[in-house]
Amino acid sequence: MAEFEFIIGDRTYLAVLKQAAETTVIKVGDSEFSFKELSSGHYEATNNGKQFSIAAVKHRGKFLIDIDARLFEVSESGQEEFGAVSSSHAAEKDKVYAPMPGKIVKLLVKVGDSVSEKQPLMIVEAMKMENQVNSPAAGIVKAVNASVGEQVDTVSAVIELDLEN
Repeated sequence: MAEFEFIIGDRTYLAVLKQAAETTVIKVGDSEFSFKELSSGHYEATNNGKQFSIAAVKHRGKFLIDIDARLFEVSESGQEEFGAVSSSHAAEKDKVYAPMPGKIVKLLVKVGDSVSEKQPLMIVEAMKMENQVNSPAAGIVKAVNASVGEQVDTVSAVIELDLEN
């Protein structure tokens, strides 16, 4: 038996895992799910008689999970970079980069907006998954260097901040 704490969005959950033969049972709150691995990263889950198809991949310390075509980004609660800048840009708290090359599907701020640390700033779609990108620090949005629908990379800052002192 193992216990894990994880974050989805801004909520923290506790999961209890038990291994039984070819099945893993995971209990989160009052819900219990049985998982059977079909192939690497692809699972069949059962909850209250309903079956779900699940695909999961770990990327940069986050788990990207597709449950019957609904996409989720999950991070262990102890990870400090959840939704923040990639580690190669970690020292640049005044710049915000896409976590991987993709397309901006939503900008949640505009120039002049005041933002807090870890506040969602944009949604970037990559590999058919939506990645929420959060602010690495508190400040004022100084520049937005891309628009919705535009392809972005991990090298150019998408959003620039004037940091609070």
